[in-house]
Amino acid sequence: MFIFRHILTLGAALLLCAPAAQATEQAQEWELVQPTGVIQQSSVKPATPLTSLEGKTIALRWNGKNNGDVVLDHLADRLTKDYPTAKLVKIYEKDRSTIGISGAASESDRMTKSIQGMKPDLVIASQCD
Repeated sequence: MFIFRHILTLGAALLLCAPAAQATEQAQEWELVQPTGVIQQSSVKPATPLTSLEGKTIALRWNGKNNGDVVLDHLADRLTKDYPTAKLVKIYEKDRSTIGISGAASESDRMTKSIQGMKPDLVIASQCD
């Protein structure tokens, strides 16, 4: 048993040292890249602040994290009681492809267009863990 432990220890030491030995055998070349680019600016007119939610379309968006939909469901119940003339749209039920994190600009654009197509006056997003 004693010899077996020493062989395992020696094997582990060789495995841990091998990458370091390989890295020092070859010269490494590094290139410093300056991550600045062209910044495009455009004027954006801010949205008109809402003074009331009465008669407004409120879209609820969930990013797929645990219990975010539960929070939004409770919020929908509360908003329905407080603002009976408001229209609530649970985006995560209407267009399931919007659930989740986009991960790419093109996917963000697609999700945004889907949400815009629902003509909301306000979007409330929730994430939970």
